[in-house]
Amino acid sequence: MGYLITKLPIVGFALAALLGFTCVNLFLENSKLQSINSVLLKDLENVKEKNERLTKDYTTVKNNLSACDTALASQNEAIKAAAVKIDDTPSKEVERIKKIYVKDKSCESELAAYKELFK
Repeated sequence: MGYLITKLPIVGFALAALLGFTCVNLFLENSKLQSINSVLLKDLENVKEKNERLTKDYTTVKNNLSACDTALASQNEAIKAAAVKIDDTPSKEVERIKKIYVKDKSCESELAAYKELFK
């Protein structure tokens, strides 16, 4: 029993020192976590602001795109309305030129054929 009485204060002191060391360590860890938490809160605030800004930018760009689509559609309609319709049927003059008949190789018949051409 005498042995326990002499060793008990040493064990008690060791336990108290260990408990004190643990408390100091927990206090330091708590302050470190609080500083990290404050940094993370600032980062979260910055990210929220950036998210709001990007959301506004997205809305603006979406509205601009809608306006551009509307303008493009109206321009396409104007281009379709201004399109020139091409008639591929040959004119009467072209048909007449295809039918040039020269009776013979004489000068008079060739002259008559050319006169017929330019009527």
